[in-house]
Amino acid sequence: MVSVALRSVSKVWDETVALKALDLDVHEGEFLVLLGPSGCGKSTTMRIIAGLESATSGQVLLDGQDVTNQPPRDRNVAMVFQNYALYPHMTVEENIGYPLRIAGVRKPDRAAHIRKAAERVDLLDLLRRRPKQLSGGQRQRVALARALVRDPSVFLLDEPLSNLDAKLRVAMRAEIKHLQRQLGVTTIYVTHDQIEAMTLADRVVVMNKGEMQQIGTPDDIYDDAENLFVAGFIGSPPMNFIEGAVEAGTFASDGVRVQGAPGHDGSVTLGFRAEDARLADGTGMIAGHVFDVEPTGDATLIVVQIGSNRATFRADKRTRPTIGDPIAFDVPPGEVRYFDTATGQRIRA
Repeated sequence: MVSVALRSVSKVWDETVALKALDLDVHEGEFLVLLGPSGCGKSTTMRIIAGLESATSGQVLLDGQDVTNQPPRDRNVAMVFQNYALYPHMTVEENIGYPLRIAGVRKPDRAAHIRKAAERVDLLDLLRRRPKQLSGGQRQRVALARALVRDPSVFLLDEPLSNLDAKLRVAMRAEIKHLQRQLGVTTIYVTHDQIEAMTLADRVVVMNKGEMQQIGTPDDIYDDAENLFVAGFIGSPPMNFIEGAVEAGTFASDGVRVQGAPGHDGSVTLGFRAEDARLADGTGMIAGHVFDVEPTGDATLIVVQIGSNRATFRADKRTRPTIGDPIAFDVPPGEVRYFDTATGQRIRA
């Protein structure tokens, strides 16, 4: 197991800034997920760690050793791509063993390594097949085995599940997490899917526009967002936001009045999660009219028009209010978040 560190790593193409002086430490044996929308710099970060892209400035360190200018083959880093990148004319066995072949390992010596890697991902019965004879999940396991066959120090996965259907993604998430725990290899995983990030990661790095917005455990990121971007990107449905103003410790907006708001007077955005709100018997801290009702099986999502704002609330699966009816909710004070509307930064007590 090795640690990975980035020191002020930046990447610029012409006038496009892909990464802005990124500092990051990945611990030995950690499962770290880089999460963010398309174009946020997460895949660029991974490719720089792998040596497939050069950094415009900064350093890449593996176990404290500067590998910034080392070619990929000298880093002992294995990468799994979104499209699997399997050779269609090769068997599963040949695909898995290809990195060993390129490294000059003799054919008789490759066999044991191939079988070990195939066994780890349950492919021993498929070694003679070609990629076109495999399901999407099986092809993904071949790509994993090919990455594992060299016993890499660092395992990099770039959107590896995005081409799979929803049910298979769930199954493969469990397989990848179990495999990483079993091997203990330092793993960096790129995704735009927050569910993958929350379920897989020891820690999550949320990125946007080439910058790290926040790093922390999945619980930290979900419960204690540092800014409006993180709070709005994480969660399904995402955090509700209501713009208003604070005066003398009271937040006020159309249909909303909350006492005990922290910080100075001025424009503030109030945030809360759908699952933290509770239907009020009479008047509540948040009042509006039912805009839409969305049964999801295990719950009912109620979309409420609150002045010029709209928010989503999670209620019991049997709750069925009528569209247009007045409705009120309360949110426990400890579950309310406040953000500076101008900067987007969290306002803390």
